[in-house]
Amino acid sequence: MTANHLEANLKRIALRDKALADLLEAAYSPDYPEIRASKDGSPIPVVARKSLHSTYDPIGEARKWVESLNLKTDQQERYVLGGVGFAYHLQELLKTISADRIVVVEKDAALLAAALAYRPPETFPEGLRFIVGEDPVSAYQKLCDLRSSDTEEGVFLPHPASTHVYPDYYLTIGGMLRARKIASRGGFKILLVSPLYGGSLPVVGYVQRALTALGHRCEVLDNSVFYPGMKHLLELTSNRNHMAQLEAGMTTLLAESVTARALEIRADLILGIAQSPITTEVLKELKNADIKTAFWFVEDGATLPYWKAVAPYYDQFFVIQKGDFLSQLKEVGCSNPYYLPLAADPKVHRPVELTAEEREEFGSDLSHVGAGYHNRREFFAGLLDFNLKIWGSDWEDAAALSHVIQRNGERVSTEEAVKIFNATRLNVNLHSSTFHSGVNPFGDFLNPRTYEIASCGAFQLVDERQYMAENFVIDGEIVTFSSLQEMRDKAREYLDKPEKCREIAGAARRRVIAQHTYEHRMLELLGVIAGRDPEWKPSSGGLPTAEEIIREAGSDSELAEVMQRFVGKGPLTLEGVAEEIERGKGELSRTEAMILLLNEFRRWGIEKGVM
Repeated sequence: MTANHLEANLKRIALRDKALADLLEAAYSPDYPEIRASKDGSPIPVVARKSLHSTYDPIGEARKWVESLNLKTDQQERYVLGGVGFAYHLQELLKTISADRIVVVEKDAALLAAALAYRPPETFPEGLRFIVGEDPVSAYQKLCDLRSSDTEEGVFLPHPASTHVYPDYYLTIGGMLRARKIASRGGFKILLVSPLYGGSLPVVGYVQRALTALGHRCEVLDNSVFYPGMKHLLELTSNRNHMAQLEAGMTTLLAESVTARALEIRADLILGIAQSPITTEVLKELKNADIKTAFWFVEDGATLPYWKAVAPYYDQFFVIQKGDFLSQLKEVGCSNPYYLPLAADPKVHRPVELTAEEREEFGSDLSHVGAGYHNRREFFAGLLDFNLKIWGSDWEDAAALSHVIQRNGERVSTEEAVKIFNATRLNVNLHSSTFHSGVNPFGDFLNPRTYEIASCGAFQLVDERQYMAENFVIDGEIVTFSSLQEMRDKAREYLDKPEKCREIAGAARRRVIAQHTYEHRMLELLGVIAGRDPEWKPSSGGLPTAEEIIREAGSDSELAEVMQRFVGKGPLTLEGVAEEIERGKGELSRTEAMILLLNEFRRWGIEKGVM
């Protein structure tokens, strides 16, 4: 076995895609992956101690896999192959499907580079397209860009061995493709459960808008209306045991309302966020009702450990931390944790034009928006020689900072925060910590302000965090500091570089729009759920589009003729189609008469309570 085909393969790829060829050339390593020989001497890659093809008969294994797919080769479908390995399965697939109808998605650029080194050029014929080394959402978006029409769905073919090595990657891409198809038919019906109060409340609105924009039906169960009542109950007594009982009683009541509403609207998914009042008893009820549940824990697991009690009962549990936290979740019985960082809503968090009065009120050289945590009180006391403004609540007893705390520490609205971000020359984003002074050296999540300030096209100085470089280009899109002194030095430096600040801030906004919006996050969340459970589908079966009906009925059918007037109008309902027919003129066709009759039967059923 010799790796002597790389140069020839790269030359062929460079003719079509120079950037891809450069990426693969840089990714190639003679030491990765481990290569073993099959019985017939064929090279077989081994990744994470798992062989990606049969070491006995890789071609025979590939042939059986293609046969098991039962592909409809008479239709001009597009096929998405998830995972390339060393391409034995691709080689067999190409005997049935032409190269120009196949898109290969490969997570591991170094693995594909090795395949190019060990497999001859005819393995990768002209017309074959590749998406390599992208995160799941970016890979999905590139697949959408490659569609020849808005109605082209494509068939996802995950390579079993590749999926075994990178399960969430390929399953999530497949899930996103399936969720998009379901969205075109009316989407999932999602009940989004809000917390009673707190900084996560605005996230509920962002998530609802994102899910709606993706084509799904999302209803918010707004628990914030009950917060005044909760406050009233807790003010009735100073006894902590009584307070705990009252709070538990209110939580139980609100949790039962989740079940009641979910059954009423026949929800396909219950999605909780932050401290949504959903108890383990209710989660068991929902499971018995075959309603899927998910939770997005958008908080610090070290500070708020309530996740330990509820995480094992959710079907899917999404978190903004990874590493050790994912291991801790598995230890308490949460089998499917998934890292899903926060985001911004560019329609809310955006550059805005400010009046002179607004610039005077909200502007300063340095500002911070956030609650008065211990580490922030100490840190900002070291910046009082700058033109500094502090906005937000919970700054009581911070005497040294009293003259820079705005509006006596009132809570700042989202709209006001956007104006502050836009008006400030250098936004100082110091993540909260109750355990450290100043910068937390172990910070393992990004707060919402990181994304929101960037989305506003505003410049920020943010404390160093473990996963910052995975989200933004350091010094190119965002500037970090690790101590008070470094923060002071960089503040002086960038106050003298307004053009550089604008350049960095503009790049940060472009990054958010490309990768860090709530639509990106909800796309991935639904992809994870749909990918992990291929049987999950809307309880209503989804709603078809005119294009789908025409395709299934045949373009020369009478039904197709009726449906032509609905092309481009999205998911259809029987009621909507009947109303459009009733508004028409002339004699009814047989198909139109049948549709009106069915709609009358539907109305009768609703009136009699049988539908």
